Amino acid sequence: MTHPHSPPSAPASQPIASGDRASRWRTIACFVLMLAAIQLVMGPKIRLSQWNVRADENAGVLEGVAWLDGRLDLPNQGTDPSHTRMHDTAYFDGKVYNVFPPLVGFLTVILSPLHRLMLDATDVWLQTPMVLIFFWPVPIVGFIVFLKQTGEPAWAALLTVGWMGGTALLPELADAGCGQLAQMNHVASQVGLLIFAADLLGKRRIWPALLGLAIAVWTRQMTCLYALPLLIVAARQRRLVMCVIGLAVIAAPLLTLNQLKFGSPLDFGYRHIYVNRDSEELAERCKAYGVFSPRFFGDNFYYMHLAPPRIDEISTTRVHIVAPHQHGVSIWMTTPLLLLILIDAKKWYRDAPRRLLALSTLPVMMGLLCYHGTGFIQPGWNRFALDFLPIWLAVIAPYARGGWRGWFTICCTAWSLLYFQTLVPNLALTGGGP
Repeated sequence: MTHPHSPPSAPASQPIASGDRASRWRTIACFVLMLAAIQLVMGPKIRLSQWNVRADENAGVLEGVAWLDGRLDLPNQGTDPSHTRMHDTAYFDGKVYNVFPPLVGFLTVILSPLHRLMLDATDVWLQTPMVLIFFWPVPIVGFIVFLKQTGEPAWAALLTVGWMGGTALLPELADAGCGQLAQMNHVASQVGLLIFAADLLGKRRIWPALLGLAIAVWTRQMTCLYALPLLIVAARQRRLVMCVIGLAVIAAPLLTLNQLKFGSPLDFGYRHIYVNRDSEELAERCKAYGVFSPRFFGDNFYYMHLAPPRIDEISTTRVHIVAPHQHGVSIWMTTPLLLLILIDAKKWYRDAPRRLLALSTLPVMMGLLCYHGTGFIQPGWNRFALDFLPIWLAVIAPYARGGWRGWFTICCTAWSLLYFQTLVPNLALTGGGP
């Protein structure tokens, strides 16, 4: 009889026995080698020793500082609705507000006792805790989740390296280290989505999925749509009340902040970003059709699924791949391993948990495709795809090894690693960003 949590057509793999000392040491060895590979391949791109956040350049930190000061609007931003205010902040009712989800603001408040000088908005914030909070969970959670799905530590390590260095996660990690709020949010959301996926594909205890969803939603609002499959699973597990309470706890801070800042629990403030910025392309699109509209579907679909990269320079010592625009390149060209979601569709579709999880990404993708922006600026990758990409990887992980699939996985991962190596520049030793 097929185990209810294992895809019936997945390659056979033996789970690692907890009491097997040799297996434990093999797992530890693969994890250590994985970290070495991450340092070798990605170290110059992300330079953990240089990670920092400046409070006066990060609206999430600045919002946390504002809360500590008993206010909601961002300090030191004035009331000027022009370009002089911090990028991607909203001007509403004479005040400037952060529009990004509140996780970084929460962390600012929680960790403020560790940084007595944080109330000075010009200070560097959380240099060491930032690495611990935003970087280290990525390889650790990735390895654990992919190990659960493949049953083989070597393949778990390979998939983790491919996920971190062969997807849009690599440029997001590089920019997160420079304290860019949107990129910090993308990095944190990846951890949340993998925790969420692991619970729905595993024991389905609901509370780990709620924890993962909280991390995802408090960094990327569109991921709130994953509440639907969670409710379905909770209902089948007779844990619907716990699930609804958990979802209410996740939603309450976002809706309350929206009400207090913008006068409506459903107004996240994005339309207010463009006040007095009517000449910008995104402002024109938002003003003409709204924040979300089917009118944007065609353009966004092209940049997410079809747009090709361009080889700008090739020689015996260098290949320079660029994008002919700032709006992105097809995820199938940058990360061809994702093709397994199509190749093995019959296999994951026959497994109920994987089917539910894979299909739950479609509403999220549709929402992204109807958004008035593409994720600009992202020359050579598509960062919005990170809202469903780790879930796809968790779904296809059992099919990524065995026979020709093993070679397919290795070749696709090698291509993606090389591709993103050409796109993401090494950070200077003195810091300051790519």
